[in-house]
Amino acid sequence: MLKIFSNKKAQAMVEMAILGPLVLVALGMIVTYVAKVNNDQYALMQAFRYALSRSHRENKIVGYGTWDDRRMSDATNPISGRKTTSSGAGYVLWCIPSVENKGKDPEAKLYVDINRFPEYDITQEGSGSIEPRYFTETVMTVSASESSGQKHGAVGEQMIYKIGKSKRVVQARGHGR
Repeated sequence: MLKIFSNKKAQAMVEMAILGPLVLVALGMIVTYVAKVNNDQYALMQAFRYALSRSHRENKIVGYGTWDDRRMSDATNPISGRKTTSSGAGYVLWCIPSVENKGKDPEAKLYVDINRFPEYDITQEGSGSIEPRYFTETVMTVSASESSGQKHGAVGEQMIYKIGKSKRVVQARGHGR
């Protein structure tokens, strides 16, 4: 009787050893997905708010795009994290026609905001397409002593964005832990 009881305990422990990590991985994937959807929704709403504000302030038709490169935490690489990209676009027609411009359409403007840096007027480009190129350098060190083990690292990144056909924007950032 005792032998059968101990086999059931062993089976339950093996099942928990297999099922436990799978549940944790599934939960981690869900949290990562929800964070990505939240970033995407925020970028979309932010672009619309910027377009609405610009359109009201300038009394023009405004198209506004946002591009946001972020580093999210990653369980497999906690020092450098994982790159995620979120983008959004808003187009607002909020114009009060001028009495002087009878029969003319209001002027249209295009703007793009990359990583919350100063916005760029791309009206002359005629297109808001963004082509990014990334150059990333990651350095990690692990030190262990009798009292504690420490892991340090840094990530340096240079981003070159091609906007439209001819405009280029260079940005850089660093992160260390």
